[in-house]
Amino acid sequence: MSGDGSVDEVEDHRAYLAQVMAEIDQEVRRRRSSGDLPARVERQLDELFLEHSPVAGRGGALEDALALVDSSAFIDPVVPVASNRSGGAVVKKGLRSLNLWYVGFVTHQVSQFAAATSRALHLVEDRLGELARELDAQKVPPAPVVDVPGDGDPTAWWVAGALDALGSVPGRVLHAAASDGWLVRHLVAGGVDAYGVDPRVGRIDAGEREGLDLREEGAVDHLLAVEPAGLAGIVLSGVVDGMAHGERRQLLELLGDRLTPEGVLVIHAWSPSAWGSDAAPAEADLSPGRPLRPSTWSHFLEPMGYRVGVEEGPSGADYVVTAFRGRADRPR
Repeated sequence: MSGDGSVDEVEDHRAYLAQVMAEIDQEVRRRRSSGDLPARVERQLDELFLEHSPVAGRGGALEDALALVDSSAFIDPVVPVASNRSGGAVVKKGLRSLNLWYVGFVTHQVSQFAAATSRALHLVEDRLGELARELDAQKVPPAPVVDVPGDGDPTAWWVAGALDALGSVPGRVLHAAASDGWLVRHLVAGGVDAYGVDPRVGRIDAGEREGLDLREEGAVDHLLAVEPAGLAGIVLSGVVDGMAHGERRQLLELLGDRLTPEGVLVIHAWSPSAWGSDAAPAEADLSPGRPLRPSTWSHFLEPMGYRVGVEEGPSGADYVVTAFRGRADRPR
């Protein structure tokens, strides 16, 4: 939604929906009281609604489905006797009277079972709700992006190798976190179709004013929207350092799916030893995880079909991982 009055429009739509639902409820009550809506027909409508409405699928709310179970738990043994044929009602009523003792015995047991099952499902729903609330309370926010030594400096020790590895890739190259687009600028100057993302507020503003293709969003959120094999190269600067295991695993799966079979991955990260030093940024204390050892990246990436090269920086504070897929003659 966009434009003025969008909130008022939503409220108008909600009010209209509430009015329609109230009118439906009123009509149902009227038909029940007048006998125009037999219990059998209402039960059939409920079954159709359960089959075709969202509560029957993955997107439905569990409490809505349980409400329908509760309303269907009782089985009425008194079958309708109305008939369009002469004498039909008398015959049906006689058959109902003869069989009611038998049908009532069976339906009573089935209704007891349905009621017990409904109670058990409510206990399950209550427990699932408790677990959901506990998980929400323990939910870890996404790891912050950190400034790695040399970020923003085109003359940094690792930049020339990254430009060389990405210079001949046939497709789009993503830099995350791109800051003001400093690396995107150099990639574009070398003929690479590059763009960048960065979730930090205001970091991309200067680069956008230059006309660079930059977006203010996180790496994982952006990759979720990219089509499979949609990227020829990805550069990660300070993205993976503070990630917890679950978030890092999700990112690795996305990287494996979004890179082309000839794709190149460059990871610039803090060294674990420097992460705990006074030189590390404040985000180091706020992150749910810590940087991986350089050798651990080989453990993760080589089973995914990458050939991995690792180089440590001259100060020992950072390192770069360059991973290639595809041809064996690609540089390392």
